[in-house]
Amino acid sequence: MIDMNYEPEIQEVISTGNALNVLVVDDSKVIRTAIREILEIGGLLVTEACNGQEAIDSVSNKAPDLVLLDVVMPDIDGITVLKELRKSYSKLQLPIVLVTSRDASREIVQALDYGANDYVTKPIDFDVLWARISNQLMQKQAAEFLRRAQIGLEKEIKNRTAELKITNLRLEKEIEIRMLAEDRLQKQASYDELTGLPNRSLAADRLQQTLVKAKRHDLNPCVAFLDLDNFKYINDTFGHAAGDDLLREAAKRLTECARGSDTVARLGGDEFLLILDDDSDKGSQNESGARHVAERILKSFSIPFVIEGQELNITPSLGFAVYPRDGEDSNKLMRHADAAMYRSKHDGKNTYCFYSPEMTVKAKMRMDVENELRHALERDELSMFYQPIVDSQSGEIIKAEALLRWQSKELGMISPDYFIPIAEDTGLILSIGDWVVNTACEQVSQWRNAGWENFCVTINVSARQFQSDSSLVDTVRKALDQNNLPAEAIQIELTEGVLLEETSDSAERMQMIEDMGIKLLIDDFGTGYASLSYLQRYNFESIKIDRSYISGVLNSEQDAKLVKAVIAMANSLGMSVVSEGVETKEQLDFLHDANCKYIQGYYFSKPVEPAEFMSLLKKFNGSESGIRPLQQVSGVA
Repeated sequence: MIDMNYEPEIQEVISTGNALNVLVVDDSKVIRTAIREILEIGGLLVTEACNGQEAIDSVSNKAPDLVLLDVVMPDIDGITVLKELRKSYSKLQLPIVLVTSRDASREIVQALDYGANDYVTKPIDFDVLWARISNQLMQKQAAEFLRRAQIGLEKEIKNRTAELKITNLRLEKEIEIRMLAEDRLQKQASYDELTGLPNRSLAADRLQQTLVKAKRHDLNPCVAFLDLDNFKYINDTFGHAAGDDLLREAAKRLTECARGSDTVARLGGDEFLLILDDDSDKGSQNESGARHVAERILKSFSIPFVIEGQELNITPSLGFAVYPRDGEDSNKLMRHADAAMYRSKHDGKNTYCFYSPEMTVKAKMRMDVENELRHALERDELSMFYQPIVDSQSGEIIKAEALLRWQSKELGMISPDYFIPIAEDTGLILSIGDWVVNTACEQVSQWRNAGWENFCVTINVSARQFQSDSSLVDTVRKALDQNNLPAEAIQIELTEGVLLEETSDSAERMQMIEDMGIKLLIDDFGTGYASLSYLQRYNFESIKIDRSYISGVLNSEQDAKLVKAVIAMANSLGMSVVSEGVETKEQLDFLHDANCKYIQGYYFSKPVEPAEFMSLLKKFNGSESGIRPLQQVSGVA
């Protein structure tokens, strides 16, 4: 019996408003009638052709959405019809499913070579027939959806470019006006031109006066640093004019939240300084008043900003330092308020923190890590671990992700999540990244020479390594040459951040890597803002779905739908998918059913050293087949 649950699935995915048409070609009227009845029950329109010439004429007159074509027919057989149709239509434009006998393997191979999308065998299993027709129709319609989305995106980019050009012309005019008003601006040197607030110079003077008063009268004023969260995204997305409008509105709201005796200043960019006077008679610490101001600011910023007709949700992060507890001079107070503000950002943003000595400890820790990291290479403290990436069908390890580890002689084991951002900020990632490429190539060369001839390693590359002073491309080319490796021995993993920070230099380097024959992967897909245009601009081989989505597929319907959609999209674009962070058999089963090709996670193995990885290769890729967790492979109960 036919499972008609397929039908709503098709309509949900491909709902175009039009019924889909299938051309059934068979010299047997009985078979055509049987197929027609099944397909029409599923909501499809059916056209019939009793021979090959009639089929060709029918397609020429009006191409259907899919052709179901019998191979064995008088006069013109199905293979000839297939070859004729493929002269005008690609597999994506016109899916063709062949009907052949069960033992006609030669015909099946020949048909697939000539461009058949799929096949079913006689006697026809109508459940299988329905599933394969549904699959081909969904793939076709998904591809059409992506094509239309791309056209719309390109149109939007064109419009945005035009808007940006207008904005640039307006900015050029504003610069001309400002130059003419230079004398007037010099007289207002103590105030920020954009917002009208006191600038850094005047704020420093007012803070000094406040501290003199506080010392004389035993008061406890507060200094607050405030930063607008994700302001750079607004500038990059909507333009600097919108960013300026936002800063003006933010300054207005801050002023309304402060008290009459307080000072609100703009230090530059999206950073503001608040000097909260202590007007209490008791001279108690001013935390309660500062908290009251902070709560008012958070409440005020919870209301969306309307900039150029767009509603923008912008949140602030604040850090407070109280005199004299957190510092007796302006420099120390401002430094400690800044440290507290960064703690607020670390705690999730849209909040406020008061300074505590541990923040200084953390700042010192960061400095110590930076200093030690500068010597990590020469001290041979870095090492590479490798985590297997497993084929979800065969259970074999297909490739491995190379992961950097640092065991500092002074500080111990440092998490890569902690030291890699520091390496990127300081530029140390350039030399460390070169070392990673060379080490990974040496290792994959050893594995290939040991018998794993088609094995490859994926290497993570940061946005910093794609900038103008990076030697990444030369390093990769030399590492491959020195180890006698083909380009397919390594793959480069890029985060969405690389795409978002794309410059002409980084785009050129990505293209050069592609030209070398090295495949590119998008790492942590779904955690940034990469768009479909990037997927088509570069020849990405694979998408890696971030572990944060995989962890939720079993208990979050939204995460499950998102993961399925990403897999379907990637498959329709000819890309494979790697799901990271797989830890349970239930997650594995879900991804297997969703047609995810590759799996990575602790269910198989944590990242391990090269010698242990070789043991995993021998066990996973041995004579026994099938997907097994690490405990079974290792013989652990």
